[in-house]
Amino acid sequence: MPILAYGTAMGWISPHKALLMGDSSPSIEPLTEEDVSWMASIMFIFAPIAVFIYGVAADKFGRKNALLCASVPILLGWVVKLISSHPIALITARALIGFGSGGGFVVCPLYVKEISEDSIRGMTGTFVIFSQTVGNLVVFVLGDLLPYNTVLWILLAIPLIHFFILLRLPETPSYLIKCGKNEETAKVLGWLRSLPHTDSAISEEVDRLIIEQTTCEPKFSPKLLFADKTAVKAFWVTLIVNLTREFCGCIAVLVYASHIFAAAGKDPGTSIALSPNKQSILLAAVQIIGSFVACQLVDRAGRKPLLTVTSVVAGFSMCLLGVWFYLQSVGSMLPGWVPIVALCTCIFADASGLQPLPYVIMTEMFNFQLRGTVATLIMAISLGTDFALLKLFAPLNNWIGYHSTFWVFSFICLANVFYLIFYVPETKMRNLEDIYADLEGKKRRKKEEDIVETIHV
Repeated sequence: MPILAYGTAMGWISPHKALLMGDSSPSIEPLTEEDVSWMASIMFIFAPIAVFIYGVAADKFGRKNALLCASVPILLGWVVKLISSHPIALITARALIGFGSGGGFVVCPLYVKEISEDSIRGMTGTFVIFSQTVGNLVVFVLGDLLPYNTVLWILLAIPLIHFFILLRLPETPSYLIKCGKNEETAKVLGWLRSLPHTDSAISEEVDRLIIEQTTCEPKFSPKLLFADKTAVKAFWVTLIVNLTREFCGCIAVLVYASHIFAAAGKDPGTSIALSPNKQSILLAAVQIIGSFVACQLVDRAGRKPLLTVTSVVAGFSMCLLGVWFYLQSVGSMLPGWVPIVALCTCIFADASGLQPLPYVIMTEMFNFQLRGTVATLIMAISLGTDFALLKLFAPLNNWIGYHSTFWVFSFICLANVFYLIFYVPETKMRNLEDIYADLEGKKRRKKEEDIVETIHV
């Protein structure tokens, strides 16, 4: 639900931008483009700061308490918007929401991973992005149908409901074991697994968690992470996969969607002509479908194959968009439905693989001791990258043109395919020992040794 709230906050500007900048603005005076620009980007300035604070808090005070605290600034942000529509108040409110959302993004994947069974860990991990896309769709629909203040009251209810529901939910078993609460851990696991807490399967899982805790006590320690050569390799793999998600260009595509739809609507060969809000609703619906597909396929197809396929699809979609913009710039035009299909395909690939799977991989490539540190560092870097992209996208287009920009995005997506094939290990239903063996090349060497031995025999 904190990520759902983040999705609503991210999408809130789109259906309300015209109102806030118009003559009937709820603000004292209409907002300027500069005001809106700061509203859009301020969340990504404060979110990385929150990532470090909540990362430390999650290890020191528990995942549940950190998540409870994440909802408070989000709640305050919507309250500020209800009290005042002055530009400074709106920007401050966005900063508060960004701070809480940054905490949600670092703690939610940890909480979900630590309460999930291995067999459904991938599916539950994709709920992070699924919740974000649901939030986008919710706010686009509400903004299209309801008055300004009514939307704010509804969005205010989301973090409030989350806070009271989470009070009734348990702390993660891994953290309870860390606190020495073995009996409570068994009860929590029994509730999560729908088994009696005295069941042998529960006892075995508790024993496994105790062994894990004995060998690694969690704390935020970059020094500890970079002292382990194999963990450093895993960190760089995870970071590159996550940064590729940011640089694949799908955020930029969403920002530029209005122009694509408008240009497509001018083509006499197509009857597509949608209002900006309807465009946003269409794209959010495509995202929802993609996120749902990810939930269904991630534990069947595996992380690596699904991420590879979606990178290929997104890469060719970006390339097609670049071709369309280039032909437009030289006075030639492809049919109006081409960019719309390419756009929707790109967003679908993003939601079904490129966005959710890096979060899953991030939590599966590290032990309990390092998981919080890695999540904190990677989320801070990723959110900072989002801020840079939002600020630099327009100047980049003015410098090299939209077609070149989309070709750059296409190249990044397709290059990611080769990186995934040769450097990223599969993490589905595998323990850390096997994953790290792949990273170190031990598995390949062992196969070669087996072949040599067979030949010798």
